[in-house]
Amino acid sequence: MKAQNLPGTLPPELVNSPYLEEIDLTRNYLNGTIPPKWGSTRLVNISLIGNRLTGSIPKELGNISTLKSLVLEFNMLSGSLPIQLGKLINIERLHFTSNYFTGEIPETFAGLTTMKDFRIGDNNFSGKIPDFIQNWTNLNKLVIQASGLNGPIPFQISVLKNLSDLRISDLRGPEANFPPLHNMKKMKTLILRSCNITGQLPEYLGNMTNLKTLDLSFNKLTGGIPSSFFGLLEGIDFILNLFRYLTGNLLSGPVPGWMLNKERIDLSYNNFPNGSLICEHQSLNLFTTSSKGSDTGNISCLRSSSCPKIVYSLQINCGGPQVPINGDTMYDDDMSQVELQSSFREEIGHLAALVTSWMMAI
Repeated sequence: MKAQNLPGTLPPELVNSPYLEEIDLTRNYLNGTIPPKWGSTRLVNISLIGNRLTGSIPKELGNISTLKSLVLEFNMLSGSLPIQLGKLINIERLHFTSNYFTGEIPETFAGLTTMKDFRIGDNNFSGKIPDFIQNWTNLNKLVIQASGLNGPIPFQISVLKNLSDLRISDLRGPEANFPPLHNMKKMKTLILRSCNITGQLPEYLGNMTNLKTLDLSFNKLTGGIPSSFFGLLEGIDFILNLFRYLTGNLLSGPVPGWMLNKERIDLSYNNFPNGSLICEHQSLNLFTTSSKGSDTGNISCLRSSSCPKIVYSLQINCGGPQVPINGDTMYDDDMSQVELQSSFREEIGHLAALVTSWMMAI
C-alpha cells in the first residue's frame, strides 16, 4: 500500500497473518512506533520508507529469522540499533538513512555475512566505522554519508571485492591515507567526500573501467592527476558525473591535456599552476587555483584594463535576448549557446541523479 496517504499507526494485528511475507507501506503518513509483536511473524521484507515513525527499533525484530530486507529510511526513529538485529541470519538489506539513530554500530552485526546493501547516512551515530565490515564479503553497496561516525576508513575494506557503490562522507577524526580499494574492479560509484584523506590519487583508480561517478572533493589530496585516469574515459559519453568532483583538495602539477577538451570539470580550490587556462577553456573550473606567475591568484584575462564607467547595478535577462524593461532599464542578454547547453546538461544530470536515488529508495 505505497503512497496511499494512509494515516494512523502500524497494526500489531499483522501477527494474525502467519503466511504474510512482505509489508510495504512506503510514503504514507503513518506515525507511532513499530509494534514489537511483529517479531513473531515470518516476514521476509519490511519497507516503511518516508513515514513519521518515532521511537526505537524493537529488539523483537531480531527474532524474524526469515527477514531479508528491513528498510526504515526517512522517518524520525531514534535510539541505538538493537544488538538483537545481529541474529538476522538471512538479512541482505538494512536501510536506516535519515533518522535520529545514535550510539555505535553493534558488534553483533559482524555476523551478518549475507549483507548486500547497508545504508546508515544522515544520522547521529558515534564511534568509528567498524572493522568487522570485512566480514560482509557479499556487500554490493555501502552508504555512510554524514552518519556521525568517525574515520578513518578501515583498512579492512580492501577485502570487499563485490562493492560497486561506495559512498562515505563527512568523517570526523584523524587524517589518513587513501583507503586500499585496488581489488574493487566492479566499482561504479565512488564517493569519498570530506573524509580527511591525504596523500596522492592512486593510479589504480584509472583501472576501474566500470566507474561512472567519482567524488573525492574536500579532502587533502596532493600531487597531480594520474595519467591512468585517461583510461576511465573509454566508453563514457556523459562525463559530467565522472570527473566533476575533485574540488577542494591540494592537487598540483599541470592539468592533463585531455581534461581541457571536456566540459564541466571542477578542479577548483586546488593548487594547479594553470589558472590562465580559464581564458582558453571556460568549461574547466579552476576557480581560486594558483595562477602561474601571480602571487594573488588573479587571472589577467578576467580583469579589464580600465573601467569605462562606474555602475551600481546589473540587469540580466536570464536565458533571453537584450530587452528594455519599464522603458528605461536595459537588461543584458544571456544567450550563449555554450552556457545554455552546459547548464541544460547539468540540470539533466542532477535530475537523473535524483530519479535514480528515488528509484533505488523505493
